Amino acid sequence: MKKEEMVGVYPFMRVALREYFHRGTSIESFLDSNEANLKQSVEQLSRIMNGEEITFSTDPEDRVVDYIITKIVLTYIRDYFISARYAIKERNALYENLKRENDPKTLKLVSQELNVDVEKQGENYLIPISPFLKNAVVFNDRELKLCNQVLKDGNVVASQNVLAKILREAFYRKYMQEVNEVVEFPQEVDKMLKPWVGGIISKGQEIRQERANLGPLNERSFPPCLAEIIDQMKKGANVSHAGRFFLVTFLHRIGLPNDEILKYFGKVPDFAEKITKYQIEHITGSGRGREYSVPSCQTLGSLGLCYKERDPLCASGKVSHPLGFYRTRNLGNRSVSKGSSVDGVDNPRNPKK
Repeated sequence: MKKEEMVGVYPFMRVALREYFHRGTSIESFLDSNEANLKQSVEQLSRIMNGEEITFSTDPEDRVVDYIITKIVLTYIRDYFISARYAIKERNALYENLKRENDPKTLKLVSQELNVDVEKQGENYLIPISPFLKNAVVFNDRELKLCNQVLKDGNVVASQNVLAKILREAFYRKYMQEVNEVVEFPQEVDKMLKPWVGGIISKGQEIRQERANLGPLNERSFPPCLAEIIDQMKKGANVSHAGRFFLVTFLHRIGLPNDEILKYFGKVPDFAEKITKYQIEHITGSGRGREYSVPSCQTLGSLGLCYKERDPLCASGKVSHPLGFYRTRNLGNRSVSKGSSVDGVDNPRNPKK
Protein backbone atom coordinates (compact mmCIF):
# COMPACT_ATOMS: atom_id res chain seq x y z
CA MET A 1 0.00 0.00 0.00
CA LYS A 2 1.33 3.43 -0.94
CA LYS A 3 1.98 5.95 1.82
CA GLU A 4 -0.78 8.33 0.73
CA GLU A 5 -3.27 5.44 0.65
CA MET A 6 -2.16 4.09 4.02
CA VAL A 7 -2.55 7.39 5.88
CA GLY A 8 -6.06 7.80 4.52
CA VAL A 9 -7.05 4.36 5.84
CA TYR A 10 -4.98 4.49 9.06
CA PRO A 11 -4.82 8.20 9.99
CA PHE A 12 -3.34 7.53 13.44
CA MET A 13 -0.02 6.41 11.93
CA ARG A 14 2.93 8.65 12.79
CA VAL A 15 3.75 8.96 9.12
CA ALA A 16 0.38 10.70 8.73
CA LEU A 17 1.13 13.13 11.53
CA ARG A 18 4.53 13.96 10.04
CA GLU A 19 2.97 14.49 6.64
CA TYR A 20 0.18 16.85 7.68
CA PHE A 21 1.33 18.31 10.96
CA HIS A 22 4.82 19.49 10.19
CA ARG A 23 7.48 20.04 12.82
CA GLY A 24 7.29 23.60 14.04
CA THR A 25 3.63 24.01 13.09
CA SER A 26 1.69 25.40 16.04
CA ILE A 27 -1.74 24.08 16.99
CA GLU A 28 -3.16 27.55 16.53
CA SER A 29 -1.87 27.93 12.97
CA PHE A 30 -2.93 24.37 12.10
CA LEU A 31 -6.49 24.98 13.30
CA ASP A 32 -6.60 28.41 11.67
CA SER A 33 -5.58 27.03 8.28
CA ASN A 34 -8.05 24.15 8.51
CA GLU A 35 -11.17 25.88 9.83
CA ALA A 36 -13.43 23.91 7.48
CA ASN A 37 -12.11 20.67 8.99
CA LEU A 38 -12.62 22.06 12.49
CA LYS A 39 -16.24 22.74 11.63
CA GLN A 40 -16.57 19.24 10.19
CA SER A 41 -15.03 17.71 13.32
CA VAL A 42 -17.40 19.54 15.66
CA GLU A 43 -20.40 18.57 13.53
CA GLN A 44 -19.32 14.93 13.58
CA LEU A 45 -18.94 14.96 17.36
CA SER A 46 -22.34 16.59 17.75
CA ARG A 47 -23.97 13.88 15.63
CA ILE A 48 -22.25 11.17 17.65
CA MET A 49 -23.47 12.71 20.90
CA ASN A 50 -27.01 12.71 19.48
CA GLY A 51 -26.74 9.01 18.67
CA GLU A 52 -26.54 9.57 14.91
CA GLU A 53 -24.36 7.63 12.49
CA ILE A 54 -21.34 9.31 10.89
CA THR A 55 -19.12 8.55 7.93
CA PHE A 56 -15.46 9.37 7.64
CA SER A 57 -14.09 11.20 4.60
CA THR A 58 -12.73 9.04 1.81
CA ASP A 59 -10.27 11.74 0.77
CA PRO A 60 -6.90 10.82 2.36
CA GLU A 61 -5.90 14.39 3.20
CA ASP A 62 -9.28 15.34 4.67
CA ARG A 63 -9.40 12.08 6.62
CA VAL A 64 -6.04 12.71 8.28
CA VAL A 65 -6.68 16.39 9.00
CA ASP A 66 -10.14 15.58 10.41
CA TYR A 67 -8.59 12.90 12.62
CA ILE A 68 -5.88 15.23 13.95
CA ILE A 69 -8.29 18.08 14.64
CA THR A 70 -10.83 15.82 16.35
CA LYS A 71 -8.07 14.50 18.59
CA ILE A 72 -7.06 18.07 19.46
CA VAL A 73 -10.70 18.94 20.25
CA LEU A 74 -11.21 15.86 22.44
CA THR A 75 -7.94 16.45 24.28
CA TYR A 76 -9.06 20.03 24.88
CA ILE A 77 -12.51 18.98 26.15
CA ARG A 78 -11.14 16.04 28.17
CA ASP A 79 -14.51 14.40 28.74
CA TYR A 80 -14.44 10.61 28.99
CA PHE A 81 -17.95 10.00 27.66
CA ILE A 82 -17.50 12.19 24.60
CA SER A 83 -14.08 10.75 23.83
CA ALA A 84 -15.34 7.18 24.22
CA ARG A 85 -18.24 7.67 21.83
CA TYR A 86 -15.93 8.97 19.13
CA ALA A 87 -13.18 6.42 19.82
CA ILE A 88 -15.66 3.58 19.35
CA LYS A 89 -16.45 4.87 15.85
CA GLU A 90 -12.74 4.98 14.99
CA ARG A 91 -12.23 1.58 16.58
CA ASN A 92 -14.98 -0.01 14.50
CA ALA A 93 -13.74 1.59 11.28
CA LEU A 94 -10.23 0.33 12.00
CA TYR A 95 -11.50 -3.20 12.55
CA GLU A 96 -13.31 -3.26 9.21
CA ASN A 97 -10.22 -1.96 7.41
CA LEU A 98 -7.92 -4.46 9.10
CA LYS A 99 -10.18 -7.39 8.18
CA ARG A 100 -9.95 -6.35 4.52
CA GLU A 101 -6.25 -5.44 4.51
CA ASN A 102 -4.39 -7.61 1.98
CA ASP A 103 -0.88 -6.25 2.54
CA PRO A 104 1.01 -8.09 5.31
CA LYS A 105 3.59 -5.29 5.47
CA THR A 106 0.87 -2.74 6.22
CA LEU A 107 -0.59 -5.00 8.91
CA LYS A 108 2.86 -5.26 10.50
CA LEU A 109 3.33 -1.47 10.40
CA VAL A 110 -0.07 -0.89 12.00
CA SER A 111 0.72 -3.49 14.64
CA GLN A 112 4.03 -1.83 15.48
CA GLU A 113 2.28 1.53 15.72
CA LEU A 114 -0.05 0.03 18.33
CA ASN A 115 2.78 -1.67 20.26
CA VAL A 116 1.83 -5.18 19.16
CA ASP A 117 4.77 -6.99 17.58
CA VAL A 118 3.60 -9.60 15.04
CA GLU A 119 5.19 -11.92 12.54
CA LYS A 120 3.57 -13.43 9.47
CA GLN A 121 3.49 -17.22 9.34
CA GLY A 122 1.69 -18.67 6.37
CA GLU A 123 -1.90 -17.46 6.44
CA ASN A 124 -1.66 -16.57 10.13
CA TYR A 125 0.15 -14.14 12.41
CA LEU A 126 2.21 -14.80 15.52
CA ILE A 127 1.24 -12.52 18.41
CA PRO A 128 3.26 -12.65 21.66
CA ILE A 129 1.08 -13.83 24.55
CA SER A 130 1.58 -10.67 26.64
CA PRO A 131 0.07 -8.13 24.17
CA PHE A 132 -2.54 -10.71 23.18
CA LEU A 133 -3.81 -11.05 26.75
CA LYS A 134 -3.59 -7.32 27.32
CA ASN A 135 -5.93 -6.62 24.40
CA ALA A 136 -8.06 -9.79 24.30
CA VAL A 137 -10.44 -8.30 26.83
CA VAL A 138 -13.65 -8.14 24.81
CA PHE A 139 -16.10 -9.68 27.26
CA ASN A 140 -17.59 -13.02 26.22
CA ASP A 141 -15.81 -13.18 22.82
CA ARG A 142 -14.99 -16.86 22.51
CA GLU A 143 -12.68 -16.24 19.55
CA LEU A 144 -10.33 -14.30 21.84
CA LYS A 145 -10.25 -16.67 24.81
CA LEU A 146 -6.74 -18.00 25.36
CA CYS A 147 -8.06 -21.54 25.80
CA ASN A 148 -9.28 -21.44 22.19
CA GLN A 149 -5.90 -20.38 20.74
CA VAL A 150 -3.09 -22.36 19.18
CA LEU A 151 0.21 -21.53 20.93
CA LYS A 152 3.70 -21.75 19.47
CA ASP A 153 6.93 -20.71 21.19
CA GLY A 154 5.23 -18.18 23.46
CA ASN A 155 3.07 -16.76 20.67
CA VAL A 156 -0.58 -17.03 19.72
CA VAL A 157 -1.10 -18.30 16.18
CA ALA A 158 -3.85 -15.89 15.11
CA SER A 159 -5.97 -15.52 12.02
CA GLN A 160 -6.19 -12.09 10.42
CA ASN A 161 -9.62 -11.60 12.00
CA VAL A 162 -8.27 -12.31 15.49
CA LEU A 163 -5.33 -9.98 14.83
CA ALA A 164 -7.79 -7.29 13.72
CA LYS A 165 -9.70 -7.65 17.00
CA ILE A 166 -6.50 -7.40 19.04
CA LEU A 167 -5.37 -4.29 17.16
CA ARG A 168 -8.74 -2.55 17.43
CA GLU A 169 -8.59 -2.93 21.22
CA ALA A 170 -4.96 -1.79 21.30
CA PHE A 171 -5.96 1.30 19.32
CA TYR A 172 -8.88 2.06 21.64
CA ARG A 173 -6.76 1.79 24.80
CA LYS A 174 -4.01 3.96 23.32
CA TYR A 175 -6.41 6.58 21.97
CA MET A 176 -8.39 6.93 25.21
CA GLN A 177 -5.24 7.24 27.25
CA GLU A 178 -3.88 9.99 25.01
CA VAL A 179 -7.01 12.15 24.72
CA ASN A 180 -7.68 12.00 28.46
CA GLU A 181 -4.23 13.21 29.46
CA VAL A 182 -4.12 16.63 31.10
CA VAL A 183 -2.77 19.09 28.54
CA GLU A 184 -2.51 22.83 29.02
CA PHE A 185 -3.39 24.57 25.77
CA PRO A 186 -1.99 28.01 24.87
CA GLN A 187 -4.38 30.88 25.57
CA GLU A 188 -4.75 31.56 21.84
CA VAL A 189 -5.91 27.99 21.21
CA ASP A 190 -8.27 28.13 24.17
CA LYS A 191 -9.93 31.25 22.73
CA MET A 192 -10.14 29.62 19.32
CA LEU A 193 -11.73 26.35 20.47
CA LYS A 194 -14.06 27.56 23.21
CA PRO A 195 -16.78 28.95 20.87
CA TRP A 196 -16.82 25.67 18.93
CA VAL A 197 -17.11 23.11 21.74
CA GLY A 198 -19.75 24.59 24.04
CA GLY A 199 -22.61 22.59 22.52
CA ILE A 200 -20.68 19.31 22.70
CA ILE A 201 -19.77 19.85 26.36
CA SER A 202 -23.37 20.69 27.21
CA LYS A 203 -24.57 17.48 25.56
CA GLY A 204 -22.05 15.47 27.58
CA GLN A 205 -23.31 17.07 30.76
CA GLU A 206 -26.88 16.26 29.73
CA ILE A 207 -25.99 12.59 29.28
CA ARG A 208 -24.38 12.41 32.70
CA GLN A 209 -27.39 14.14 34.25
CA GLU A 210 -29.70 11.59 32.66
CA ARG A 211 -27.60 8.95 34.36
CA ALA A 212 -27.93 10.73 37.70
CA ASN A 213 -31.70 11.00 37.29
CA LEU A 214 -32.02 7.24 37.51
CA GLY A 215 -32.12 7.85 41.23
CA PRO A 216 -30.40 6.20 44.19
CA LEU A 217 -29.75 2.48 44.47
CA ASN A 218 -33.01 0.66 45.21
CA GLU A 219 -32.98 -3.12 44.78
CA ARG A 220 -36.77 -3.25 45.05
CA SER A 221 -36.89 -1.42 41.71
CA PHE A 222 -34.64 -3.91 39.92
CA PRO A 223 -36.20 -5.59 36.87
CA PRO A 224 -36.99 -9.33 37.24
CA CYS A 225 -34.11 -10.31 34.93
CA LEU A 226 -31.57 -8.69 37.24
CA ALA A 227 -33.32 -9.88 40.40
CA GLU A 228 -33.10 -13.47 39.11
CA ILE A 229 -29.36 -13.18 38.42
CA ILE A 230 -28.70 -11.75 41.88
CA ASP A 231 -30.82 -14.44 43.50
CA GLN A 232 -28.92 -17.17 41.65
CA MET A 233 -25.57 -15.66 42.63
CA LYS A 234 -26.62 -15.50 46.29
CA LYS A 235 -27.46 -19.21 46.10
CA GLY A 236 -23.99 -19.94 44.73
CA ALA A 237 -25.17 -20.79 41.21
CA ASN A 238 -22.70 -20.52 38.33
CA VAL A 239 -24.31 -17.61 36.45
CA SER A 240 -23.43 -17.29 32.76
CA HIS A 241 -20.91 -14.75 31.48
CA ALA A 242 -23.74 -12.88 29.76
CA GLY A 243 -25.63 -12.65 33.05
CA ARG A 244 -22.59 -11.35 34.90
CA PHE A 245 -21.90 -8.84 32.16
CA PHE A 246 -25.48 -7.54 32.40
CA LEU A 247 -25.23 -7.28 36.19
CA VAL A 248 -22.02 -5.21 36.02
CA THR A 249 -23.23 -2.85 33.30
CA PHE A 250 -26.55 -2.25 35.05
CA LEU A 251 -25.11 -1.62 38.51
CA HIS A 252 -22.43 0.64 37.05
CA ARG A 253 -24.98 2.60 35.04
CA ILE A 254 -27.07 3.40 38.14
CA GLY A 255 -23.96 4.69 39.89
CA LEU A 256 -22.71 1.82 42.05
CA PRO A 257 -18.90 1.97 42.60
CA ASN A 258 -16.79 -0.94 41.37
CA ASP A 259 -15.97 -2.10 44.91
CA GLU A 260 -19.69 -2.39 45.67
CA ILE A 261 -20.35 -4.26 42.43
CA LEU A 262 -17.61 -6.71 43.39
CA LYS A 263 -19.55 -7.70 46.52
CA TYR A 264 -22.33 -9.22 44.40
CA PHE A 265 -19.86 -11.88 43.19
CA GLY A 266 -18.77 -13.09 46.63
CA LYS A 267 -20.76 -16.35 46.60
CA VAL A 268 -20.30 -17.50 43.00
CA PRO A 269 -18.43 -20.83 42.91
CA ASP A 270 -15.56 -19.66 40.69
CA PHE A 271 -15.06 -16.32 42.47
CA ALA A 272 -11.51 -15.00 42.20
CA GLU A 273 -11.28 -11.46 43.51
CA LYS A 274 -8.37 -10.30 41.36
CA ILE A 275 -9.83 -11.64 38.11
CA THR A 276 -13.36 -10.44 38.89
CA LYS A 277 -12.09 -6.99 39.83
CA TYR A 278 -10.18 -6.77 36.56
CA GLN A 279 -13.25 -7.79 34.54
CA ILE A 280 -15.43 -5.23 36.34
CA GLU A 281 -12.87 -2.50 35.68
CA HIS A 282 -12.78 -3.45 32.01
CA ILE A 283 -16.57 -3.47 31.57
CA THR A 284 -17.07 -0.19 33.43
CA GLY A 285 -14.20 1.60 31.69
CA SER A 286 -12.49 2.77 34.89
CA GLY A 287 -11.48 6.06 33.30
CA ARG A 288 -9.36 4.67 30.46
CA GLY A 289 -11.30 1.99 28.65
CA ARG A 290 -14.62 1.66 26.89
CA GLU A 291 -17.72 1.82 29.07
CA TYR A 292 -20.05 -0.94 27.88
CA SER A 293 -23.77 -0.31 27.51
CA VAL A 294 -26.51 -2.14 29.39
CA PRO A 295 -28.09 -4.80 27.12
CA SER A 296 -31.63 -4.14 25.93
CA CYS A 297 -34.64 -6.33 26.75
CA GLN A 298 -34.46 -7.77 23.24
CA THR A 299 -30.81 -8.77 23.71
CA LEU A 300 -31.50 -10.25 27.14
CA GLY A 301 -34.38 -12.25 25.66
CA SER A 302 -32.11 -13.69 22.97
CA LEU A 303 -29.70 -14.75 25.72
CA GLY A 304 -32.41 -16.49 27.74
CA LEU A 305 -32.23 -13.91 30.54
CA CYS A 306 -35.69 -12.35 30.23
CA TYR A 307 -38.41 -13.10 32.83
CA LYS A 308 -41.05 -10.62 31.73
CA GLU A 309 -43.89 -12.90 32.80
CA ARG A 310 -42.91 -12.26 36.43
CA ASP A 311 -43.81 -8.59 36.41
CA PRO A 312 -46.85 -6.80 34.94
CA LEU A 313 -44.78 -3.80 33.78
CA CYS A 314 -42.49 -6.07 31.75
CA ALA A 315 -45.41 -8.15 30.47
CA SER A 316 -47.23 -4.99 29.32
CA GLY A 317 -44.56 -4.29 26.70
CA LYS A 318 -44.31 -0.66 27.83
CA VAL A 319 -40.59 -0.90 28.57
CA SER A 320 -37.89 -2.07 26.17
CA HIS A 321 -34.84 -1.62 28.37
CA PRO A 322 -33.99 -2.68 31.95
CA LEU A 323 -33.01 0.90 32.80
CA GLY A 324 -36.42 2.07 31.62
CA PHE A 325 -38.00 -0.40 34.04
CA TYR A 326 -35.77 0.77 36.88
CA ARG A 327 -36.42 4.45 36.15
CA THR A 328 -40.19 3.93 36.05
CA ARG A 329 -40.28 1.97 39.31
CA ASN A 330 -37.84 4.35 40.99
CA LEU A 331 -39.57 7.63 40.06
CA GLY A 332 -40.91 8.22 43.53
CA ASN A 333 -37.54 7.95 45.22
CA ARG A 334 -35.16 10.44 43.63
CA SER A 335 -32.61 12.09 45.83
CA VAL A 336 -29.91 12.96 43.31
CA SER A 337 -29.70 16.69 42.71
CA LYS A 338 -29.06 18.13 39.29
CA GLY A 339 -25.69 19.40 40.37
CA SER A 340 -24.41 16.18 41.86
CA SER A 341 -21.28 14.50 40.52
CA VAL A 342 -21.95 11.22 38.79
CA ASP A 343 -18.62 9.79 37.72
CA GLY A 344 -15.24 10.58 39.18
CA VAL A 345 -13.43 10.08 35.89
CA ASP A 346 -15.22 13.02 34.33
CA ASN A 347 -13.54 16.37 34.53
CA PRO A 348 -14.78 18.21 31.43
CA ARG A 349 -13.89 21.75 30.69
CA ASN A 350 -16.49 24.31 31.61
CA PRO A 351 -17.00 26.50 28.52
CA LYS A 352 -18.24 29.33 30.74
CA LYS A 353 -14.95 29.69 32.56
